[in-house]
Amino acid sequence: MNLRTAVRRATLTGLAAAGIVALGATSAMAHVTITPSTTAAGATAELRVEIPHGCVGSATTAISIRMPEGVSDVTASGTDRWAVKETADALTWTTGEPLPDTEHAVVEFSVRLPDDDGATLVFPVIQQCEQGEAAWTEVAEHGEGHDGLERPAPVLVVTPGEPEAGSATADAEARSPLVTYGAAGVLAAGVLAGGAVLLRRRRRP
Repeated sequence: MNLRTAVRRATLTGLAAAGIVALGATSAMAHVTITPSTTAAGATAELRVEIPHGCVGSATTAISIRMPEGVSDVTASGTDRWAVKETADALTWTTGEPLPDTEHAVVEFSVRLPDDDGATLVFPVIQQCEQGEAAWTEVAEHGEGHDGLERPAPVLVVTPGEPEAGSATADAEARSPLVTYGAAGVLAAGVLAGGAVLLRRRRRP
């Protein structure tokens, strides 16, 4: 085997390995995702849920998302394709025009996040298709990632809320008189000290 042949075989082997890795990464990434406009505690978040494909080649006909405990003020609107129905603890979108397996299904809704930061919110998704369904409901054990899960449920972690502008203004106003009084005290002390020096100078012969 000459050098050129050896290099060519090594290159092809490397490309094949890279292709396998890329395919694995694509498969791992082909999960339901949730994208929030904010994760701040107590805030109203606009949530976008995306399902990357149908059910093993079958077109999507309905999407149901269960709301976790702690969220409130759940609202959703229908679209040209999807009609939405609200129940006590879930939202369900249905369509008379099944979405082909190769197309992404996207639905949006809003919720008020709980006031406790650090809360983990799980949004289980049931995807119904013309043939069969897919339950995106798996949750990783504590401390483990989603890598080993076939159909993980989308998860959102609540973060600390932003301080309210009114509170910051009130704090500043509360502190300002103290600053003013402190500056006035320093000024008065300076005037008294200056007067004392002037009197000493006048008393000298």
